[in-house]
Amino acid sequence: NDLNVKNIQRTVLMMGGKVEAVPDVPCGNTVGLVGVDAYLMKQGTISDHEDAHNIRVMKYSVSPVVRVAVEPKMASDLPKLVEGLKKLSKSDPLVICSTEASGEHIIAGCGELHVEICLKDLEEEYAKCEIKKSDPVVTYKETVNEESSIMCLSKSPNKHNRIYCKAAPMGDELADDIENDVITHTQDTKIRYKMLVDKHEWDVNDAKKIWCFGPDTSGPNLLVDTTKAVQYLNEI
Repeated sequence: NDLNVKNIQRTVLMMGGKVEAVPDVPCGNTVGLVGVDAYLMKQGTISDHEDAHNIRVMKYSVSPVVRVAVEPKMASDLPKLVEGLKKLSKSDPLVICSTEASGEHIIAGCGELHVEICLKDLEEEYAKCEIKKSDPVVTYKETVNEESSIMCLSKSPNKHNRIYCKAAPMGDELADDIENDVITHTQDTKIRYKMLVDKHEWDVNDAKKIWCFGPDTSGPNLLVDTTKAVQYLNEI
């Protein structure tokens, strides 16, 4: 549940380097609200009306594909860096700060200049400590153009079960429908099933057995169980 009922601590106008406290602000002005950063990450809807509907989240035409690994020069500054990364992530809706399994802290931005500005802000404003940065790396992503000719094999931990899978293109129309939230992982399965069969000509059995969307449980990729007469597959 991401609904919070809280008080705004202060209403301020940002005037260059100065912050001017004001009692209220008329419509059409940009205003700073003190205290909301504890509850909002990047974007959200603030209202004093109990039945207000949330404003739809903005979608951007660019993606954070340039990645840089950062670490503090002094190991004792690690808590400062972690706190600084949280502040940086809140301040910029397009930057993504993450931690890899290896423990590396990654900053992803929309270009080298964007990442450079983020690193400068991190070092001087948010973390306030010296950091070491890796060279920018661009993440390349692959797609599927035709059904794969090789069947992939995976075994369960006890080696008693084998799962076979292969990749096939979904079609641009279906991918667009998922990206535009026409088809989602949260909608009623009967509605989704009907759309997949009628509009996208899916097999009636496959449309009922979608395991998940990806990446991040909402992306335009589908993992589908196409097995026949196999029981308890979800428990493997």
